[in-house]
Amino acid sequence: MENRIFNAVCIFAFFVGLINAIINFTLGLVLYGLLMLPMLVIVLVCYYLSRYRNKLSIGVAITAFSFNLLCGGTYFGSAASDGVNLFTFILIIFILTLVCSKRQFWIWIPLNLLLMVVLITLEYHHPEWIDYIYHNKQHKLLDIAQTFFEICFMVILITLFMKKSYNREKELAQTRLIALEESNETKNKLFSIVAHDLKAPLVSIETYLSLLSQIELNNDEKVIMEKNLLTATRQTSEMLNNILLWSKDQMEGLTPNLIPINVHDTLDLTIQFQKSMAKEKGITLNYKADTAIMALADPDMLQLIVRNLLNNAIKFSSANGEIELAIAQKDQSCLIKIVDDGIGISTSKQQELFSLKSKSTYGTQNEKGVGLGLKLAKTYIELQHGKIWFESMEGRGTTFYVALPMP
Repeated sequence: MENRIFNAVCIFAFFVGLINAIINFTLGLVLYGLLMLPMLVIVLVCYYLSRYRNKLSIGVAITAFSFNLLCGGTYFGSAASDGVNLFTFILIIFILTLVCSKRQFWIWIPLNLLLMVVLITLEYHHPEWIDYIYHNKQHKLLDIAQTFFEICFMVILITLFMKKSYNREKELAQTRLIALEESNETKNKLFSIVAHDLKAPLVSIETYLSLLSQIELNNDEKVIMEKNLLTATRQTSEMLNNILLWSKDQMEGLTPNLIPINVHDTLDLTIQFQKSMAKEKGITLNYKADTAIMALADPDMLQLIVRNLLNNAIKFSSANGEIELAIAQKDQSCLIKIVDDGIGISTSKQQELFSLKSKSTYGTQNEKGVGLGLKLAKTYIELQHGKIWFESMEGRGTTFYVALPMP
């Protein structure tokens, strides 16, 4: 902030100094007009050092020394306290207070105050040293009025600049605070998943394997055990995949590889796999698609999105239920629609469905979900310049819509 204030002051001081030089020449104060010219050069040099060389302390030191030398050297020759010098010293101290580092502050501010004390003391004891440069009261009034308004404008400008900078920093701090809270929430969510949600299915797998090695089971019992083991393994694999993808997104960020793709060809294997999963649960997955539909998308991301949405539909649908997956064109977009007749989403959960605030959920056969699938789906869709939304009624089912741009 000190750099920005100093740079703004330098720019304003340059134009004010230029106006002062013109006014001094107009009033016949040729010497003081000429003195302003090297000061203009010094102001530009200090601006360059601060703005382009990032050497604020050097710029401040040169400015403080130069202006104190100018004001101190011309104090008695420009009517002393009866002129504009005291105004100028006040402005110098005000600016230095704002832009000086802590170390420089305790150098320049005491020196300025000491210089003023010395000059005023000398003026008190030697009034004959004062040179009244004004030709008449009108000239004096013009000089004082001009200096007064210049200083007022500069104080107002600096104050407004500081208020604007403060408000901007306040907004940034608020944004950082929100980001930090989200980061902490994300970290807590991950710890919760690793500590509990991921441990539970692994314990189930370990238990099943232990039983298989220790107890002799008949064929029917083995089939049931193997089915339960497969389900637990699949859920754990899905959970791990989502956690790894989400962690990668958090640490590295993701850049989609957007290319024109045939949506049916891209999703065919994913859909066939999901059909087999639905069949195991006694659910019918109906697939209707315009096989010529194209979309501008990342194939891997699109497969993950549809896989997660179908997983959710299967998870929250009961046996003998139906799921419909349709792909069609609508308003120059590729629209993917997934409809289920499952348990639906309660109103209280709908607002936070795509965020990590969403709590772990259980499917119709106690399948565990950790809330990452929909978060990843939304992130990946937005990276592909698409949209996702849903309609749901508790006890009646849910419909998810995914719209992607067409090439």
